[in-house]
Amino acid sequence: MITVQTRGGIMSRAIARRHLAAMALTAISVTGCGGGHDSGTPTAKAAAGGNAEQNAGVLSQQQLEDAVVDAHDLPGVDVDPIGTGTEGTGNGVIHALRRTDTNPVLCAPVSSAVDGASGYTPVGSVRRSVGVGPKGHDGAILTLVSYHPADTARVISELRTALKSCKGYTAGPMKATYEDVEATDDPPQGDDAVAFQLNLLMQPGQDDSRLAVSVKVIRHGSTLAIYKEYADELGGGPASIPSDLVNAQSKVLDAAVHTTP
Repeated sequence: MITVQTRGGIMSRAIARRHLAAMALTAISVTGCGGGHDSGTPTAKAAAGGNAEQNAGVLSQQQLEDAVVDAHDLPGVDVDPIGTGTEGTGNGVIHALRRTDTNPVLCAPVSSAVDGASGYTPVGSVRRSVGVGPKGHDGAILTLVSYHPADTARVISELRTALKSCKGYTAGPMKATYEDVEATDDPPQGDDAVAFQLNLLMQPGQDDSRLAVSVKVIRHGSTLAIYKEYADELGGGPASIPSDLVNAQSKVLDAAVHTTP
């Protein structure tokens, strides 16, 4: 259980977003996946994109950093590094996570996706806080991770399978508690994609202590783009990931992965 204390009781929209982004990557950092190989049922889009996946190049660390959306791709976007100099949450620091750190274990792919990771070792990774609109009020935590092609397909497959039965879990050293896990419509971008929403329990024993979280995982060749966003207030409605951000980042990644030898 995580408790958030604020001066005056209610954080402003901008302050809340940055505060929760920092929390998501430090205090409640999930370390919960392993090397299981659950078999999901790929969508028709995924099956059709199988050949493209094998032919698409694996982006290096530098190529991932170059592929992060910027003002040229989306005017007005505000991109900030997260956790620079902090082990485990800095730029390009994503590790394979242990399945056994999530309870129940069947939710491990979900908890890993919330953390922008999986049970597989990446080739490279980049994590940013991205704001869109006036003063960056609308945005998301963006993680780009490149894997070997077979592992990329497994990450999506295992996540899709886990979402069929995972309803809630605890994970990480702080025993962060997530409830009401629910798959949502798959995003139309990329070669394959999975989306879901859930609630983070922030304060025990309070009905309005749930913070809505939305996650989108989109595969572009052997690279995954993971978007995570929190609602602006406790007890509020679903968190919204800006569609213009997803569209712009998807366009950049599609160009990058399909032109890399």
